[in-house]
Amino acid sequence: MNTLKVSAIIPLLIFYFVATSALAEVPAASDSINPNDHAALANYYEGLAKEISERLEINQQKLNEYEEHPYYYGRRGQDLKSHLQANVRAYEKELTEDLEQATLHRKIAEMEQARQFNSAKADVGGAVAQ
Repeated sequence: MNTLKVSAIIPLLIFYFVATSALAEVPAASDSINPNDHAALANYYEGLAKEISERLEINQQKLNEYEEHPYYYGRRGQDLKSHLQANVRAYEKELTEDLEQATLHRKIAEMEQARQFNSAKADVGGAVAQ
């Protein structure tokens, strides 16, 4: 009897692990970007910041709507309000982090570009200048 139970559970566990690995979340786009391409990383983080700012604006509008008309929401209104406030705080935090990353990568890209420009050799009238 116990052998029958174990033999029925093992295939289910194997199926579970195969199914969860197949349905795993797709890696973020930043994994497909070369870590040394700071201009592309800056663009990526700016795109994320734009998405987050849109979500933030939507949640702020919902929160303002609640605060203007709390009587529409009944007993569950306080839960909704605290949920929206938590979402706004989380989106604000994520927005600032993404913008900081974008500015950091912009600065690094500019420094690399300036370094490449300064180290370039120029042929000026037969003489090579550095």
